[in-house]
Amino acid sequence: MVSFSTRGGTKLTQEQILFFEESYTKYYRMMVQTVLPIVGSRDIAEDIVADTFLILLAKINSVMEHEQPVKWLFRVLKNNAISEYRAQCRHAAAPLEESILRTAEPELIPFSGMLPKGLSASEQRILTLRLAEDMDYSTISEKLGISETACRSQYSRARRHCAELMERSDDNAGF
Repeated sequence: MVSFSTRGGTKLTQEQILFFEESYTKYYRMMVQTVLPIVGSRDIAEDIVADTFLILLAKINSVMEHEQPVKWLFRVLKNNAISEYRAQCRHAAAPLEESILRTAEPELIPFSGMLPKGLSASEQRILTLRLAEDMDYSTISEKLGISETACRSQYSRARRHCAELMERSDDNAGF
């Protein structure tokens, strides 16, 4: 049996290992695809995702207790990607001032632009509301004028369709 431990030497429980493995399996590809357009390199995108999962391991107890652990994971991913983007800009031939960079960040690439082609407008919208705008199901259901149960179902189907499209995209790209 494989034994996992944190940097401080604390051994992870079976529940923590399962949480980590499920998170990694479900979201790794989506996370790489999310940051790839921002950083422009698959290797760097994979490094950012790996760093995000290392942070998850370091804070696994608090993340497991977090109300929305997936949002926490994607927020850390977003912060890591922006940090990398800033580092790339600092190393560019013409450095950008911080104020210019701050203005440019929201215009980088909208979340919906990072989603794979083939998603319907409604799938893109519900994924964006849930993952990029950090809305809970009740807020989304009010915004879309649907029941919370329908909202959860639509989100689940959209997430599954997104994962299938990204998997096909990876298969066709030779990854």
